[in-house]
Amino acid sequence: MFENYKDHKKRNMKGGGGILGRHDTQKFGCNAMAKCLLFGVVVLSVLNPAVLPHSVFPRKWTTNLVNIEEKPKYEASYSEHTKLTLRLIAKTEDQNGNKTTTGSEASTSLPESKKEKQEKAEEKIEIKDTERITRIDISMSSFDSQEKQKENELEKPMEKEPPTGSSIPVESSETKQSQETSPSLSLNEIEKQGENNSRIDTNENKTSPIEKMQESSLTTTEVIVNKSKLIYNSANPRYNICSIEGDIRVVPDASTIFIVSPAPLYPNTTTWKIKPYPRKWEFHTMEAISEMTIQQLTDANQARSCDVTHDLPAVVFSSARFMGNLFHDYTDMIYPLFLATHRYNGEVKLLVKDYVAKSIEKYQPYLTRLSHYPIINLDTETSVHCFSSAQVGLENPGPLGYKFQNPQNDQAMQQFRHFIRESLSLGRSEVERGKKPRLLILLRKNTRAIINEDDVINMAKDVGFEVVTADVETTQDFPRIAHIVNSCDILMGIHGAGLGNMLYLPTNGTVLQILPYGELKWVGRFDYGDPPRGFGLRYVEYEITLEESSLLEKYPRDHPVIADPQSIHKKGWQEVYVVYLYEQNVKLDSNRFRGTLEDVFQSYQ
Repeated sequence: MFENYKDHKKRNMKGGGGILGRHDTQKFGCNAMAKCLLFGVVVLSVLNPAVLPHSVFPRKWTTNLVNIEEKPKYEASYSEHTKLTLRLIAKTEDQNGNKTTTGSEASTSLPESKKEKQEKAEEKIEIKDTERITRIDISMSSFDSQEKQKENELEKPMEKEPPTGSSIPVESSETKQSQETSPSLSLNEIEKQGENNSRIDTNENKTSPIEKMQESSLTTTEVIVNKSKLIYNSANPRYNICSIEGDIRVVPDASTIFIVSPAPLYPNTTTWKIKPYPRKWEFHTMEAISEMTIQQLTDANQARSCDVTHDLPAVVFSSARFMGNLFHDYTDMIYPLFLATHRYNGEVKLLVKDYVAKSIEKYQPYLTRLSHYPIINLDTETSVHCFSSAQVGLENPGPLGYKFQNPQNDQAMQQFRHFIRESLSLGRSEVERGKKPRLLILLRKNTRAIINEDDVINMAKDVGFEVVTADVETTQDFPRIAHIVNSCDILMGIHGAGLGNMLYLPTNGTVLQILPYGELKWVGRFDYGDPPRGFGLRYVEYEITLEESSLLEKYPRDHPVIADPQSIHKKGWQEVYVVYLYEQNVKLDSNRFRGTLEDVFQSYQ
């Protein structure tokens, strides 16, 4: 702006110059002084515009933002600075997409001059990334006191709400393969293997893990409401079971259940096989059970259209194999069905594979309460039935419903007994004290029969019991046998399915099991010794000696059947059953057995 200082000095030795003009020193008067003062004022105004009104020198610059994410040097003052800066930069979008500024009202507590500066600065500041404000507020919360932190939370800008149509999928877990249990394992060993569920969950859309975190609150709702689900449990040693939710289409003549889901339920599998009968550890038993196929389709047009659509859940099971045997009727069908359906209060559809008409008709008092609708026979049905949820297969916790080492199971068993009493209109719910105890003796024929049954009956009367007997024909007369058992206090019999009638005993009744010879305590306890505890009953067992067994009439004392029962057990259950259960009868020792009866009698006095 100026020339070289030396040249300028030579040129103006005799007078002033520059922006004030050229004057001789002698002529430098009031006018020149006024111009100098005016020049000084202009320079000061530029450097500090606060000395003059805004109308004279309006602001032409834009305030630069301070990087408040850096750690402050002075915590107390920095906290106030943070609040002010957040007010200045906080901008959100209203419903119409217009940007608005927040925090102006909260700044009224600032000095007047600072407030004016703030209002001018707000006119020029624009924030394009609203998420940055959220990160700033979170990073600064640790530097504020609790009260100031709450103020900051109230003053935070509103975050943009995610689209209502967005959804977050749950990644599918791998389906576990069926566990093959060795036939040589005992049922006790099988039970110890425990349970493990394999889950496959899906939603229609795929979203990155970061988006899942950002929409976690929405994820919970969308996962529950919109997803298709398949839970396949093949790890339990007693049963396979599959639960499905979504667009379900049951095609009976193809023994197939389709689930339509646009997103894959599992990346490598679209088909699952299941035999809906809960005794999978018995391989020969399961050979007679029909297999159901569960298949996923991603295109609804690939599946057959619905002939009948049900606004109810479905339960699919098999009624084949041991039906007609009381123990298996309850262990493999009635109690598992109760577990699967009682929560629906009858509002559920039953679909039966391997339909056994005799068993279905026999247990109508139960089935009509579990489901208020006609049973669908999948063996003869041709229509396509559609559901929104279904369970394929039944849960079999254990013999007569007893699940070992599970205290919660007792409550379910008590509920089941209450269900039985209501279904069959059984009058007695609990044993009455002070009355002559009533003893029911189950009498068998041909196998596991009490050879001296007349002597045992008379002995029981002599001890003080009122004795009632039931032969095979009577025990098969259902539900008449249920009312007979319910009228008694003690149920007595040799190990066998007839002891399953314990379900009809009143609470505090007693189950007296007679164990045949052959080291059968484990099977006797497993089937009929532990379940009474879950039903609120007492249990007493009497194990016969070799002298009370009819096996001495068939085998010499040095034969392995007599001398080494364990050698027979090692050959497998089928050999044990034939030798020690099918071929054996019992002749009770009157003196020895009398002691057991007297103990039971005294427990009711």
